[in-house]
Amino acid sequence: MSRRVSQAQDSVMMPEMAPRAAAARSFATSSAASSAAAAGGDAQDGSGTGGTGSGPGSSPGGPGSGPGEARMSLGEALNRLVDAAIEKVESGSLDEAVSLLKEGLTTFEPLFPNSPELGELHNQAALLLLFQNKPEEAAHHAEVSLEATRRHFGSSSVLTAHRLLRLGVARFAQGKMADAAGLLREAYGILGGEAATSSSSAAAAADPGSRSEAGFYLDAVALAHVRDAGGVEALSGSLRDNVRGLKEAYGADSMILSLALAQHSRLVHGGLEQADFGVGEALLKQQIALLGEVSGPDSEDAAVARYKLATYYYANDMLVDAGGAVRQAAAALRAMYPDDHDMLVLCRHRLGMICAAQGDHRAATQLLQGSRKHFSGEGGQGMLAKEADIGLAMARFRAVDPVRESTARRLQLQQEALEALHKEIEALAESIGHGHMLVQGATRYYGQLSKIAR
Repeated sequence: MSRRVSQAQDSVMMPEMAPRAAAARSFATSSAASSAAAAGGDAQDGSGTGGTGSGPGSSPGGPGSGPGEARMSLGEALNRLVDAAIEKVESGSLDEAVSLLKEGLTTFEPLFPNSPELGELHNQAALLLLFQNKPEEAAHHAEVSLEATRRHFGSSSVLTAHRLLRLGVARFAQGKMADAAGLLREAYGILGGEAATSSSSAAAAADPGSRSEAGFYLDAVALAHVRDAGGVEALSGSLRDNVRGLKEAYGADSMILSLALAQHSRLVHGGLEQADFGVGEALLKQQIALLGEVSGPDSEDAAVARYKLATYYYANDMLVDAGGAVRQAAAALRAMYPDDHDMLVLCRHRLGMICAAQGDHRAATQLLQGSRKHFSGEGGQGMLAKEADIGLAMARFRAVDPVRESTARRLQLQQEALEALHKEIEALAESIGHGHMLVQGATRYYGQLSKIAR
């Protein structure tokens, strides 16, 4: 199955993570910056002791060597370990990258139990585990990292703020919003946000990316508690500002920005499951705006999000809006792909379903016969062929001409079409579940046609 088609049709609607090479660059940059701070004291707030080995970051020395030499040895070993993990990320082997970091912790923690560098290793493991959607395990590593960093550098260090932020993100991903909010607020204050002191603001001046990340997740915590469209819209400006800050600090393809967008998408999915249509619509529009900030309003990511909005409109009987959204998506995708690309066929498929629901049986039949042929027998995309069968049954019902047919014959043909429609809806429900948006939409239109047949 095409990854983009799977993404567009998936009920979870999680955006794809960043390209692996770009994610690896983000991982490498984060590791280098944080390791330097851990090894030499917290240069950003001036509380460190430099590289003398005499400060709180010192590791115990081995026989015949000073603590500074022991720390250099540990630092070199950890740098090599992180380099190897970066290579694994670049090759797409995230599991192996995490395993390398865990093996390093198993090896070095008994030898250097009080080393601040190990806190950074836990921090990097937490980031990769979050990227793998393993928040429970990520939270464990983030918590160990925070405890070690706070012990060595104090509660007001910018490095401690980084650890608070990572644990806050893990708690957010776990759904523990109250815990997340407390951690994120503390990090945000240290990083120069609200309630910041003049010293913390000065220390954080060189780290706008972390401040934007903390601000983004604080907005996301607030978004998780919103129950009306107005509340969603009220947060959109701040979310966009923070996404812009993340992009400027780390790049559009960074792991941290991709993770933030994925967590926002999780909230969007939760909103779509609510009974309030307005909340779901506002969340999808917000998602389109955020993706537009990252990759441009006519980007593929934004087009996929518009396709999702079109599907949401279709399932909720807002067919004119659905048609407009899917045409916008198709126009953007047409500039990137040939006409037979999966995503453009998918857009024509959705337009065919819209035509079927509107009663334009000729256009629906033409469009859906094409998409059914394209998606039939292609593994997970078989669900699209099943939905095409639903649309074709709807078109068959609409094609019955009440002028040409007698009343008895009309009712017979319509009943046959309804029976076929019901059968196809059940087949789709068995595949993706009765609660899926597409099944609910089809059931809605089945009810409308049943009333016509009476």
